[in-house]
Amino acid sequence: MGKKLFIGVDLGGMSMRAAVVDRDGKLLAMDKRKTRPELGAEGVVSRLVKTIRNTVKGAGLKLRDIGGIGVGVPGPIDAEKGIVRVAVNLGKEWTNFPLASTLEDELAVPVCVDNDVRVGAMGEFTHGAGQGVNDMIAIFVGTGVGGGIILNGQLRGGFRGGAGEVGHTVVAADNGIIGKTGQPGTVEPLASRTGMERFVREAVAAGRASIVPELIESAGSGRLTSSVIVEALKKNDDVMKEAIAIAQRTLGLLAANLVNILDPEMIVIGGGVTERLGDRFVAPIRQLAYANFINKQNARAVKIVPAALKDASGVVGAAVLARQKL
Repeated sequence: MGKKLFIGVDLGGMSMRAAVVDRDGKLLAMDKRKTRPELGAEGVVSRLVKTIRNTVKGAGLKLRDIGGIGVGVPGPIDAEKGIVRVAVNLGKEWTNFPLASTLEDELAVPVCVDNDVRVGAMGEFTHGAGQGVNDMIAIFVGTGVGGGIILNGQLRGGFRGGAGEVGHTVVAADNGIIGKTGQPGTVEPLASRTGMERFVREAVAAGRASIVPELIESAGSGRLTSSVIVEALKKNDDVMKEAIAIAQRTLGLLAANLVNILDPEMIVIGGGVTERLGDRFVAPIRQLAYANFINKQNARAVKIVPAALKDASGVVGAAVLARQKL
């Protein structure tokens, strides 16, 4: 088993990717495709199996060469049983879905499952920005906002498997915006790409000028993507700049809250927006966080940095998790 390679899978609401990853965190092969959650759990799993098989083939391997598969899924997970408890971005069929055993039946390879952002945090901790620290929190900004907590070198799953759901932290209870959980004032509907798009569309409906809807239509994605955000900022779109500023302020408050509670050595900000904008996106978050630390002595010793692995953090972390558990 020690000589075998492991596969990391990042299963998101919009896309899925699988990679064969070596012990140094290097991707030997990767395959990806759209998730298409409208196909239901069975349809998504079928696409996932195909993605994994293509990855193995791309690396010039057979499934018998694979020591295990780690899968990151958006939402609370029963990691011990390999069950997805809730996956809002994938649909209702994923409630209490036995993903590990389903994939094992299809592929005859051991599988472990954990929250997608937690495994992304593990990737950054092991092979990315967090190398060399003991305590680290990762915040990933995408369709939603999630987090992963590593304390004393150990990934925290939580008593009920829900540790790290930082996107559902309440930071503005009186703003009237209700997230997917039904709780008003949480981070996710303010700081995620979904939240930014909502802000832009509401601003345009109220009569403000913005190039964003035109860019979304031209891109053919039907939704706000990181590339659309970057293009709108290049064109100095005031509505997009305001949406980004709201996200940064929200994430700055979130980062400050996390530091005030757990006092980690590092906070890593990841996701597609960070991947495209880098420290241009993170710097205002860092500045606001420092301003809201309760303990301001040596505040800048707490590093708040962009993720280093970019879009590979999920697959790398899932493979690391599989190697550790399987």
